[in-house]
Amino acid sequence: MSTDTNPMVFTGIGGASAVSYNALGYSPTDGQIYAMRTDANGNNLLSVNQSTGAVTVVGAVTGLPASPAYNSGTVGSDGTYYVKPFGNTSVIYAIDTSALTATTITLDTAFTASDIAWVGGASGGLYSVSDAGQLYAIDVGTGAVSAMGTPDGTGGVLGAQFGATNGMFGSANNGSGFYQINLLTGVKTLIAGSPGSGTNDGANCPNAPIRFPADLSITKTNGQTTYVPGTNVVYTITVRNNGPFTAVGAKVTDVLPSGISTANWSCSASAGGSCTASGAGGIDDTINLAVNATATYTLTMAIPASFTGNLVNTATVEADGSSASAVNTNPDPDPSNDTATDTDTPATVPPVAAPTPVPTMTALGLLVLSPLMGLAGLMAMSRRRKV
Repeated sequence: MSTDTNPMVFTGIGGASAVSYNALGYSPTDGQIYAMRTDANGNNLLSVNQSTGAVTVVGAVTGLPASPAYNSGTVGSDGTYYVKPFGNTSVIYAIDTSALTATTITLDTAFTASDIAWVGGASGGLYSVSDAGQLYAIDVGTGAVSAMGTPDGTGGVLGAQFGATNGMFGSANNGSGFYQINLLTGVKTLIAGSPGSGTNDGANCPNAPIRFPADLSITKTNGQTTYVPGTNVVYTITVRNNGPFTAVGAKVTDVLPSGISTANWSCSASAGGSCTASGAGGIDDTINLAVNATATYTLTMAIPASFTGNLVNTATVEADGSSASAVNTNPDPDPSNDTATDTDTPATVPPVAAPTPVPTMTALGLLVLSPLMGLAGLMAMSRRRKV
């Protein structure tokens, strides 16, 4: 299985085996891929050569019934190989691959599944998505089975289920794709396309993460090159997933410039994406984006009247590399487009024209003007009398 392209490519190794097998599991303690024989002698442990595909019969496992055959298998972080029989069964067997002995684990719930997976490394546990889409957590010490969330039938039967330190994944028999399974809700998120197979199965190292590249890019603009203190500035920030795989839990941040404390933002995502609808202050958001999906933010900042200097604002997107459950590689395939900065200079305000001065008179001028004004008044009264 290759994670270089989407849809993923499953490459055959060697020729077809003369022995039918299922319940694949990779052991982190000895590096072997184990399987159970399904055509006959169902309690025979097999090993599969990773380079040639050749199958070797390791031997019959003491304490393991020869029938029914086993279609679900995985190896825990300590090297224990767990298998579950076909059908609506309520038992799992823990196999010591060195001693070729099996211990019975009686489950308190019967269910039908096509695979099981060890999730979470040394501190993890056993999980299985049933053929009906219900995720179960299985306590290998007590046999207690806990249904996680509600059934999610997306993708149909997951014939190959993979447990890693960063979560649980599964490949659908019907070719609908490769999914991540949420361990709390059981909800499936499509990560990539993958080929279908009626006899789908898979194995991986339970002590290592499974990660997928997703080239995230971000742009930022406010449509202007200058700003006026005391006004609002509105930015549009667009995050895009250029692929090749789905981005899960990516981080978008936009820290407010020094001297600015008031801002609010909103976000909308295209089909195949999700982001937080709105928030206050700088942006600190977690998003999911399918290939070619976008998340668009509108950030409005109030610029104080006293603000001076250039207005510089930077937005960043990155895979959640700080989390043990991160699905995507970090940095992404092209980190050069993971940051966008917008810079505005202070606007030049035209000078206000000085008011025209009002002429004033000296005290001497006022003394001269007063008699003249009185004379003018007497003349006006004389004219009125003649009329």
